[in-house]
Formats: sequence, C-alpha cells, structure tokens
Amino acid sequence: MRQTRTLLPRLLIIIVFLWACSHNKSKTLKPQGYESENVLTVESGDLKAVFVDNSEIAPDHRAGYNGIAQLYHAQQDSGIFVPAYAGFNLEHIFGGDTLAQLFEPRLHGMQLYRKSEHEVLLYQAPTPISSVESLTSFKVVNPHYIDVNFECILHNTAFFSHHYAGLFWASYIANPPDKRIYFQGSSEKGSDSITWIAAWSGKHGDSSTHKSVNDNHDFYFADNFNARLASHFSTYRYTEPYFFGRYKGMVLAFLLDGGREVIRFSQSPDGGGKLNPAWDFQYLIPSPEPRKIYSFKARIIYKPFVSDNDIAEEYRRWKGNK
Repeated sequence: MRQTRTLLPRLLIIIVFLWACSHNKSKTLKPQGYESENVLTVESGDLKAVFVDNSEIAPDHRAGYNGIAQLYHAQQDSGIFVPAYAGFNLEHIFGGDTLAQLFEPRLHGMQLYRKSEHEVLLYQAPTPISSVESLTSFKVVNPHYIDVNFECILHNTAFFSHHYAGLFWASYIANPPDKRIYFQGSSEKGSDSITWIAAWSGKHGDSSTHKSVNDNHDFYFADNFNARLASHFSTYRYTEPYFFGRYKGMVLAFLLDGGREVIRFSQSPDGGGKLNPAWDFQYLIPSPEPRKIYSFKARIIYKPFVSDNDIAEEYRRWKGNK
C-alpha cells in the first residue's frame, strides 16, 4: 500500500507532463471553417485592397509575393504597389546565418481566407527550414486604414541558434516621385536633437536599416549573410515605431506596435526594380521560446497627404485606442 501511495504522485506528474507536451505540439494558428482562395478584394471607405496568397495571379502578379497585391484610393487613379509584386509581403525569416532559401516565405504555400466582409486571413503552415508558422489578419477600416495583427509560432528554435528570430516585410512602391521614407528621430544614437528625418539609401544594402533610440541589441549576422537590407545600418535612430512615404499627392504610412519585441525600419532605392523603392520593416524576437505565440499589431494608412505632423497625430490616436 505504501509503495502504491508513493507511485501515484509520480504517475500524476508524468501524465501532466505528457499532456503538456502533446498540447504544445498540437498548437496551431491555422484558421478553421473557411474556404481558401487565391485572391480576395475588400472595399471600405476610400480604399480598395486586393489580397493574395503567394500563388501567381494573372495577368501581372508573380508567384511568391503575398499580402496586399494592390491598394487603391478613391482620389488616386492608380494602385500604389508594383503590379508584379505586393505590399506587406512576408519576405525573409532569419537568425543571422546565411539563408539557404533567401525568400523562404515566398517559396512555400500560403492559404488566404475571407473572415468577414472587411477581414481576410493569410496563413502559412510551418516552413520546411525555419519551422515558422504564421497567421496575418487584415481588416480594411473606413475611411482609409488597414489594421493588421500578425502572429507566429517558432516550432523549432534550434534554427535560431544565435538567440534571436527575425522576420522581414517588404512593400514595393510603383515609381513614386519621392522615394524617401520619413520618421521622427535623431541623426545618431545619443543625440538629443529630435527632428523629422527623410531617409534615403543610395544603393541596395547601403545604410538600409534604421534602429530605434532604445534598440541596443547587437544581433549576430554572418559575414556572408544574404538578406543585406536587414544587416546594414544607418546612423539614424527613430523615436516612435512609425514611418511613411509620399506617393504623388498621397501618403502611405506604417504604424507598428511590436510589444516587447524589436521593430526596425528598412528601405531599398530599387528593391522593386529600377525607379521602384521598397519601404520595409523587420520584427525581431530576442531569446525566442519554442511554440510560444508571438505577435505584433500594425496600421496601414493610405490617404491624401496633409503634413508630417498629421501622421504623428494618427499614430498617437492609434496608440491611445489600442
């Protein structure tokens, strides 16, 4: 009888441990109860957004590019993104070593679902190399917003052997007259002078990434690291996680909330081909834990340009309402 009493607590611990392991392994972000589609169009207020998985969509959209294939505004006679590519395109997953598949998220299937009249979901099962599973929720909000919630699970943190995980999004802009991105910040770390910065990268991978004033991370990058935009830094430091670019008489702004994780801005003068810049950002997770759900929120604004300070006020309202 005494031996039975001794074994019972041990058996209970084993059962709970096995249940927990099974529960963690079965955790998934995959939406249930929806039919997948390759392309979906959502209209609300002044915006019409065309969402895609990463399959080819005739006549122009190339395979691999995902997210927002095109974005239109009632007061602009053309879409803002390069037709062959996309905006808010999940491009790279990295941990500092050179990438065997530079564009891993592009090369493996995604599923697109309509959640409601104004909401779509973009899902990717665990990728074969980095084992990252992701779900992006897009909601088009009257009059000129797209609200985004991104979630991911790192199913195999051994891939991220340098103690961080990086994800990279690109937006390819169709020949804007002004190819710079704008944000508030300082010209170098430690400077007390905060101003509006018009950031420009002279060539692909040259001073291409901008950190925040609080970003003291020295994440590892191998000498032959091949996602160049992520590992080459400017002297600029932003103060708040939002930036914007000008497109004719419009503004395209990205407001970002990475929570406890790290947000960095990136740019290329010709990432979308000659005359077509890329306005990008990164989400970096220090000391990632396996099978934990990580997430960030974003708001995309596309509307007629008013002023730099108008975008600053948009960010303050958005941050206060979350």
